[in-house]
Amino acid sequence: MKKHLLLFVLTLFVTNVYASNHIKFMGIEVNGNYESFKDSLKAKGFTFMSSYESLYKFYGKFANEIVTLNVLASPKTRTVCKVIVYFPERKDWKELKKDYFSKKELYMSKYPLDRDYEFFSTPYEDGDGYEMQAVAKEKCSYASFYIAFGGHIIVEIDKEAKLKVVYEDRENIKIAQKELEQKAIDDI
Repeated sequence: MKKHLLLFVLTLFVTNVYASNHIKFMGIEVNGNYESFKDSLKAKGFTFMSSYESLYKFYGKFANEIVTLNVLASPKTRTVCKVIVYFPERKDWKELKKDYFSKKELYMSKYPLDRDYEFFSTPYEDGDGYEMQAVAKEKCSYASFYIAFGGHIIVEIDKEAKLKVVYEDRENIKIAQKELEQKAIDDI
């Protein structure tokens, strides 16, 4: 009897682990169609802004700041595959750099860091006074990659002097890529 109970509990555990094999954003599984994901975001206080094809924009509060979200879905089935968070633009390098390292530490408290890099490309360097120019010219490479259940997370500085955090679902990004490829084939 104990063997059967143990086998049942083990089966239940394995089923639960594999039943939810998607990354989560704010506790919301990055999965399913866009409409259900949108409803979950609205329940979390986000407001819909606009859309274009399979890109949907929202704004709301995340990690104690007002942010803009880009939600990407596959073109045919509208399966949500990626959430991109844009924090407010920073006006100076010290503030932007502080924000990056602060968010990096915050994510490291929850997710294992896979790899990171922080450097400027020639002719720029940290401390030269031209860091924001380097950011705008995409000569600033500050990014941290985290391993998350069902996907990965990237924290990076983007060319608009904003901190960008990307949540990408491992399974659904493949669905989106296949649908995009098929759409291209259908177009030609």
